[in-house]
Amino acid sequence: MTATTASASTPLLSGQLIGITYHAIAAVRDRLLAASGLTFHQSVALQAVADGLDRAGAVDRMTATLKIGESEVHTLLDELVDAGLFDATRTSLTEKGDRLHRGFTDAVAGLTERLYGDLPAAEREIAARALAHVTARANAELAAQ
Repeated sequence: MTATTASASTPLLSGQLIGITYHAIAAVRDRLLAASGLTFHQSVALQAVADGLDRAGAVDRMTATLKIGESEVHTLLDELVDAGLFDATRTSLTEKGDRLHRGFTDAVAGLTERLYGDLPAAEREIAARALAHVTARANAELAAQ
């Protein structure tokens, strides 16, 4: 096996492989989200608030990571306020929002353990570094266009 080929059982890292993996994981994640009534973007907004970010910080994080516009983020945050999950005056989760967030994050933690838990830590670290490099390069490509 050379540096540019892989055996049938060990595919090379590629955009297609990353995309297929993303869609498989997203399908499972979306089933978890369906039980909560949240969309993926709403769950990311909820996480930003749970992490203690103010509205501007949540907007910055979400536009950078989700590649969506500021107006869409403000709409998502407003939806969380309207649903009684986010207190806009204190920039914090309400009791209802905290309960929903904890339930979803616990479910995701269980999913993460089932999907990645038995992989050796060293392999997970290598994969995380490779994906971080690919993400940085893709973001640089977007910024250059």
